[in-house]
Amino acid sequence: MPIPAHVLRFWRSLDELFANVRPMPWGAVVTDGRFPRIWDANYARIDEPVEDLTAAEVAAALLPALRAVGAVGADAFHVVTFHPEATTGLLAELSSRGDRLTWDLVMDLDPSTRPPAETAVAVREHPDDDHLWGAVGSSFALFGIEPEEAVAQLQTIERDVLAPGGKRWFGVDDERGRPMSLGALLVLDGVGYVDNVATEPQARGRGYATAVTARIVREARRAGAAHVWLLVDPDDELVVRLYERLGFRRAGMLGSTRGPLPER
Repeated sequence: MPIPAHVLRFWRSLDELFANVRPMPWGAVVTDGRFPRIWDANYARIDEPVEDLTAAEVAAALLPALRAVGAVGADAFHVVTFHPEATTGLLAELSSRGDRLTWDLVMDLDPSTRPPAETAVAVREHPDDDHLWGAVGSSFALFGIEPEEAVAQLQTIERDVLAPGGKRWFGVDDERGRPMSLGALLVLDGVGYVDNVATEPQARGRGYATAVTARIVREARRAGAAHVWLLVDPDDELVVRLYERLGFRRAGMLGSTRGPLPER
């Protein structure tokens, strides 16, 4: 199933928020020396179905780009392909040398779907305050993000790159005003992306993630987004079904690999 064109359009716009994007015949290399430990800020994007693309060709573009921006501390060779069906040779080559292959399910909201109705769960938009950024930092642990240096750089990206780019946060709060469940919306080039939906373990099973996602969808529509999409682990059927109940449908797979940088 081909990934919808608006997903790639959003992704390209997102990459433009970072320091350097070098177009390549098969896609682009993206680098930002401020965030060397963040794979998605220093990686190769394969967005053309080039069947004979090799790891050496990708490395020949990505490694000099990393050196050029002085990405000291960058330790990952990260590749994302929008055409895993065409780049099977590249994925097999990278996997065979030990790079980790992972998959993300693209879920796209049917444009004809009416925005979900409000529920009894109170969801509010969070201002830029200590409650928000403390909860954002805690949510990274729920996604398995480590070490501490990477967490700090990712939090800087959220505050200094994505928030100025229009990213907004919504949450369900406890009695102290601290989010127990959290999610974010970023609208670029008329496309809304649902990101960072996470609920603390002790608050799960109460419909909070559903309420947060529904609010984000409504806000995306109010912001004029013609499309709304998200990424999910394809093996997490409970979460996949949650989004399907809100009107999202399965719309293709993104393949990505991550391994140590080759010898320079």
